[in-house]
Amino acid sequence: MIFQRRRANCSIFVLSTLLAIVSLLFEQRRRTDAEVSASYLLTLLITQRKVCLLEAGTDRTESSRAAYLNEHIEFAQLFYYQNISDNGAPIHPLQFQQFMRTLGIDSDCYVIIYDRGEVIWATYGYWMFTLFGHDKVSILSGGFERWKMLQRTSAQYRTVNGVGQFVQRSGNFQAKWNQNVICTFDDVITNSELQTYTLVDAQNAEEYNGTGKGAIFGHIKSAINVPADTVYKWTEQRWLNSTELQKLFSQNGIQRSKAVIVYCSTSVRASMIWFALQKADYSAMIYYGSWPEWLIKAPDYLKITSVI
Repeated sequence: MIFQRRRANCSIFVLSTLLAIVSLLFEQRRRTDAEVSASYLLTLLITQRKVCLLEAGTDRTESSRAAYLNEHIEFAQLFYYQNISDNGAPIHPLQFQQFMRTLGIDSDCYVIIYDRGEVIWATYGYWMFTLFGHDKVSILSGGFERWKMLQRTSAQYRTVNGVGQFVQRSGNFQAKWNQNVICTFDDVITNSELQTYTLVDAQNAEEYNGTGKGAIFGHIKSAINVPADTVYKWTEQRWLNSTELQKLFSQNGIQRSKAVIVYCSTSVRASMIWFALQKADYSAMIYYGSWPEWLIKAPDYLKITSVI
């Protein structure tokens, strides 16, 4: 009788262990590689997985640093926009590699990126890691604001101030160029003749139509306007789900059967549309030269600078 009870207890233990493993595998499969929840990140931190948590700074360097020093998610390091980009154009792979190594990031690190609510800085960082061949990267759903909201109900969602306590070490991050997520001026010129790709403009409507003030705005001929802020539910701090995204893109004439080129004015906002396309299972790349390069180099008949 005692033996049977022990066998039963053992069976229950094995079953519960298997269920826990299955649950973890299901969670890993359920979540996209692109995005993780705050609770999932917390689990990774508690279980001391090899996570490299990064806060994406904006193009406003001093305010980004001040906000980070005032308060940030525990274990997060700040990386600056200007350290990975030259006004939207990616830096050289070896420069990116060296910068990541100074942050102690290894090639097998699971990189998770968040920002403070604008979303575009996290998606730009995500695109940069993807561009340089790092597959183990996600953004934190809801970013810092979501983490702070959960902190009100659980002290486990820790934040700290100052620079944080990090062991200074050099990582072994290895940059590998991923040509599948980036394209050049020549690629877009060729596409104007062959129409191999659907061209998407992530600028706002005024910029796209050439009515924005302060610069010469407009768009590339044949480009479809999908403003960056249309793919995100700002009041709910969440992305449109896959079904909603597919509907949005389809309504704008963007089909999954055709790969997409996205651009904006700096490639930062384009990264948000690119990220949404990834979530909706589209193949997409970013034209990093964006509208400013096109305005200077493209023939006039391929530039639309005003819409009447």
